[in-house]
Amino acid sequence: MSMSSPFALLSLIVALPFLGMLFVLTARDEGAVKGRNAFNVCIFTIIANIILIWRIFMILNEKSRELQLLEKFSWLSTPNINIVLGVDTLSLLLILAVHLAVLIGLSGVRNNLYKQKSLMVFTLLFLSMVTGFFVAADIFSFYLFFEAMLVPLFMIIGMFGEVKKQDLIYRFFLYNFIGALILFSATMLIYHHQGSTTLEAVSRLPLKGGIGFYVWGAVCLSFLSRIPIWPFHYWISSINSGIRNPLAFVITALMPLTAIYGFIRFLPPHFSSGIDNYVVWMNIIGVITMVFIALIGFINKDAQYKIFSYITVYYIMYLLGIFTNDEVIVFNIGYSLFGFIIVISALEVLSGYIIHKEEEAESTSRGFLCRARKLSFVYSFMTLAAVGLPVSAVFVNNFLILSKLLGTNIKMGMLLVFALVIAGMTLLQELFRLKDDDKSCRLGKSDDISLPWFWFMLFMTFILLMSFVKPLWFVISE
Repeated sequence: MSMSSPFALLSLIVALPFLGMLFVLTARDEGAVKGRNAFNVCIFTIIANIILIWRIFMILNEKSRELQLLEKFSWLSTPNINIVLGVDTLSLLLILAVHLAVLIGLSGVRNNLYKQKSLMVFTLLFLSMVTGFFVAADIFSFYLFFEAMLVPLFMIIGMFGEVKKQDLIYRFFLYNFIGALILFSATMLIYHHQGSTTLEAVSRLPLKGGIGFYVWGAVCLSFLSRIPIWPFHYWISSINSGIRNPLAFVITALMPLTAIYGFIRFLPPHFSSGIDNYVVWMNIIGVITMVFIALIGFINKDAQYKIFSYITVYYIMYLLGIFTNDEVIVFNIGYSLFGFIIVISALEVLSGYIIHKEEEAESTSRGFLCRARKLSFVYSFMTLAAVGLPVSAVFVNNFLILSKLLGTNIKMGMLLVFALVIAGMTLLQELFRLKDDDKSCRLGKSDDISLPWFWFMLFMTFILLMSFVKPLWFVISE
């Protein structure tokens, strides 16, 4: 049985980043503190929202798979459309992970004053929209937030995308606009044939024949346009590899997460014979893309692309895990994504710091970690956590997901494992380069990360370690 949200907590966690954005817009930054006020407001807003999210966890029934803490708002009387908000453990875990990822991204731009106020504005707007997306419990609010988050993302790419900027923005707009139109038509058909607009009812729609295939095909196509899978891999990889701002990279790397969540909410619990055929082709395309991207990442010398290739391979693995249509696997994907998002955000921020120091000193960073002990510890830990060391929830849950995929199709599973091994070797390749002492490297102990930043990253490692012991360790059981 679902329950109502006290004090409209779900609305509050959506509204708080938006209010923080408005406050940043009105803040005056002058002289030596230019951009600093906006940065501080952004940090304060995110921490306040994390506290509220923790409070929601305390009153949530973590064992229930139904959407809880429902909030209902009347929108239109003719047609009868209501906006409904609700969460379960899966969606709330992803909301918390996104907030922590953005917080990590902010730590990487704390000293970067280039358009910092604009970046803080669009970061908070994105955080508000993506939180609304995860708490949406009806198809209309789901669609509105799904498309609204593209606005801040579009602006961030425009300001911080450095490679073929205009061409990338054009593709970004074109693919997502087409996906929006397709998803909107599917939303209209769902409302027309079902009458109910709740997400829980959508996955059980009794649509058959051509209409059913169109609806599920439109939903899949609109979500796939946000995942670096063929044929969408090229423009997404060009955007991500061209962004040198750590926070901007983290935000763009969160977009496939919204597509993964969309599949979880929309896919029916039982596939028909027709949908089964589409799933087979999706598995084939997904595995081939994984192997292709993993191999390119391994031979590519750009550290940014190596991280992108690792992220892509794992996102597609989670997508294939969802297509197994196993409720237990889907639940484990949520726990795995929590640790995965923290790891990739930390890796990107630390890698961005190394690249910045390398450019600043006009020197290679080979062997840098031999001289920077604090940086060496956190970078090594995050890399080992990424490749599968049992230090976070990613390890156990990925083990269950892989065992299911191997059991479903052994040939596909072996190719998938091969892609994961190559992706892991890609990160280890970069780690070994940074630990291979080179006397020509001019980076030294003075270039190590600051002590406050080191303690912050240690706190993130603590969260990962505790998630391995117990995923919801921060929830006090009654």
